[in-house]
Amino acid sequence: MEGYLLYDTKNEKNQLGCENFNKYTEENPIVGDSPFVIVRKGMCSETQKVRNIEEAGGHAAIIINDKNEAPEKMFLADDGHGADISIPAVLISLSDGQKLIDYYTSHPHDKSHRIRLEIHFSLEKTDNTVKYEIWFTPDQQNVYKFLNDFQRYQSLLEHKAILDVHYITYPYFSYDPKNNNPIDDCLGSGLYCVRPGNSGVNDGALIALESIKQKCIYKFTYQNKLRAISKEFFWMYMSKFYEFCILTNYFNQKCSDNVLNLIGISPDEISKCVIDSFIGSEYDKQRPDYNRVLKNKILDEEYEIRKRNYITRVPSLTINGRLYDGSWRPEYIFDALCASLIKKPRVCFTEGTQKEVGFSGPAVFVIILIVLATNIILFILCKNFIKKQMIDRIQSTDIDSRIDTVVNSYMALRDKN
Repeated sequence: MEGYLLYDTKNEKNQLGCENFNKYTEENPIVGDSPFVIVRKGMCSETQKVRNIEEAGGHAAIIINDKNEAPEKMFLADDGHGADISIPAVLISLSDGQKLIDYYTSHPHDKSHRIRLEIHFSLEKTDNTVKYEIWFTPDQQNVYKFLNDFQRYQSLLEHKAILDVHYITYPYFSYDPKNNNPIDDCLGSGLYCVRPGNSGVNDGALIALESIKQKCIYKFTYQNKLRAISKEFFWMYMSKFYEFCILTNYFNQKCSDNVLNLIGISPDEISKCVIDSFIGSEYDKQRPDYNRVLKNKILDEEYEIRKRNYITRVPSLTINGRLYDGSWRPEYIFDALCASLIKKPRVCFTEGTQKEVGFSGPAVFVIILIVLATNIILFILCKNFIKKQMIDRIQSTDIDSRIDTVVNSYMALRDKN
């Protein structure tokens, strides 16, 4: 995770984090840029502090210890009411926390000196595959865009990365299990409702039906053991549904069926999965509004899975069961998936933001050849240079000897005369 640090320098109550962060001071007017909010330990439970920070929009809580203790002796405790908290929290030493506060308070309005922090969490490594799960509703454009952009990275990781998708629904605020009448914007007489997203789709029931349909397509492509169906078909459906149905505000069953025909999947086979998922007799399913009143096995399963994983935000991404709370840029997710593999494939170092340290085998061989060739050339040049120097010196010595001989002969003749 990474984000900018926020600390309320004016309100001492906010510095402890024991009260709701309903409003920030003039210094910190908004919570933005994936903030890490820093508070001091004491006065209330750490669970309460983290909850207040999450409700204010913080993406991580940094709690400063109130004693001078070594980090190994510090710990964060849950007061028993933190099961639904989804942001991480870290506890740092008093001295480290004071350094952050001192720098922060000395540069309160200087954006160029804003403190940007990184928090790294180790991921579970069960084997040499990684499972990542996306929790969303079918009207969220940002999820489709992510899947569209991430498809290349999924292809690079191949079978080492396994995608699962989960769909979120909520009971109507006045849901009555005894009611057997349709509820606007919901399925199952109000048991399965969807919050409107950004696609312009106002019919929550249509969105919930698409949830069931997409889960059936996922099962048909990822979990069909009777025939070999490529997982690529699910990615193709999501990409084309985004292109033809979401971006064009043409979100309906006809558009979905057209996409299925386009990619080569029979709409009838998927429709059978959707119909079979509703709980009721064949007579019950003869009702024109059966999908608006009957309970649904797929949505019930999705709800139970979400409850077990404490998913409270939509969309959410988990990697090997742990909530991912960083940027959804495809290369960052790719790095996170690679980090959870015991034995990383080569693409983990050639793609994403991580770079391989050192050189590959062929590169090392080429470098050795270049070094050898350079040394040979230098040896030849040095040898020729030394040889030339020796020849010049010999020739110079020979000339000097001849001159001495001539001079001596001249001196001898002069003495005789």
